[in-house]
Amino acid sequence: MSSPFAYRHSPIWAQELFISAKSSLRGMMREGRAFEAAVARIRESQWWPEQELRDFQLRKLREIVESAAHDVPYYRDKYRPLALDFDELQIPGVLANLPLITKSDVREGGRSLISEKRRGPLFSGSTSGTTGAPLSLFQDLAAVNRENAFIWRQLAWAGLRRGDRRAWMRGDMIVPATQENPPYWRVNRAENMLMLSSYHLSESAARAYVDSLAGFDPVVIQAYPSSIGFLATWMLNTGFRYGGNSLRGIVTSSETLSDARRREIESAFGCRVFDWYGQFERVAAIGTCEQGRHHLLSDYSYVEMLPADDGLFELVGTGFNNVSMPLIRYRCGDLVRPAPAGERCACGRSFPLIEEVVGRVDDSIKLPDGRSVGRLDHLFKGVEGILEAQIRQDRLDALAMLIVPSPTFDDRTREILQSNVRYRLGDEIGLEIQLVDSIPRTRNGKFKGVVCNV
Repeated sequence: MSSPFAYRHSPIWAQELFISAKSSLRGMMREGRAFEAAVARIRESQWWPEQELRDFQLRKLREIVESAAHDVPYYRDKYRPLALDFDELQIPGVLANLPLITKSDVREGGRSLISEKRRGPLFSGSTSGTTGAPLSLFQDLAAVNRENAFIWRQLAWAGLRRGDRRAWMRGDMIVPATQENPPYWRVNRAENMLMLSSYHLSESAARAYVDSLAGFDPVVIQAYPSSIGFLATWMLNTGFRYGGNSLRGIVTSSETLSDARRREIESAFGCRVFDWYGQFERVAAIGTCEQGRHHLLSDYSYVEMLPADDGLFELVGTGFNNVSMPLIRYRCGDLVRPAPAGERCACGRSFPLIEEVVGRVDDSIKLPDGRSVGRLDHLFKGVEGILEAQIRQDRLDALAMLIVPSPTFDDRTREILQSNVRYRLGDEIGLEIQLVDSIPRTRNGKFKGVVCNV
């Protein structure tokens, strides 16, 4: 939730009116006729038998590859030497001959990845991902609606129906970072949602957070694992019990959820945790069913698995959502451990089972006033001139930001980063920006975006 000057200095009732109005406008875009049609389709496709899902994937792959080869300049140039014959094209066998693409390729390709036959307006978005390096993509309205339909299907698996109360504790700036006392939440009446700040969690504020959740009594909570996990750990350590009566599930996403943290959250709140895996690029999705099993959603995209070490596989996805800027054979960089071949879930769905999703596990930072803040990639969102970045904390009152700069990094980039830190974390913590040639990896070669040594 963006917080312009007028919002930050308005009374609570006006802030809630602003949130609701903005949410209503967003809902008009994300939940139109295309959304309702997508909801109906994927309500059926979740129960398709394996062969029907496979046939669907092959049809979509053929459409996407053929369209990209003719209408998308980037793929037209890449595929021309392959002399693809679409009358004889064997899907998915031909995929092995198509080049893999990476985040760097997409960043360099830019607008050449946009279809010349796109229809309607395109909506731009950007992410810093796990490394601080920005990536900008465009999607059409149909892609926005289809993505939202899959999110709502996951919420339905967790027990939420349209119109039910839900709570939201993710990266939105609900209240100013400098606010020192509750309430750290606002009510979004347009969506019947309690929105809580993930930037004000502390030992002293934990009970107020839990009481506000119990008072609103949501059916489902959507949260970062680090945010809801902080409250769960506090509850278990203090013996404080959650007082809500309606909670059916907690949906986590955007961070890696460990088994230990899942157990803590489920024990503290007395309900199942439904973890959702997705990415900004929208080329693969993994949801959690009512039985608590991870499913690779084969009606969402086509996913190949590249062998890695220790029985793990890297996800390589071809998205079905966004025909206006298709990503074909995109290397996600994330690893999974599939369930044994042929294993089926008691829920009755034919989606492949995933035993483990392996992603990054970043530290949370600690602020001088006692707050604990995780998921800090918002600090880099929309910032240009960065190839890679890491946040390090060795003192309670200061952060170091290690940045591998691109040629466009300049004083303006520094100013934006300083401003973003003050906006989201407040004025009590300093920031030192260090330009470096490379970011050190862990012993097993993995990148860690946030390292806290306090």
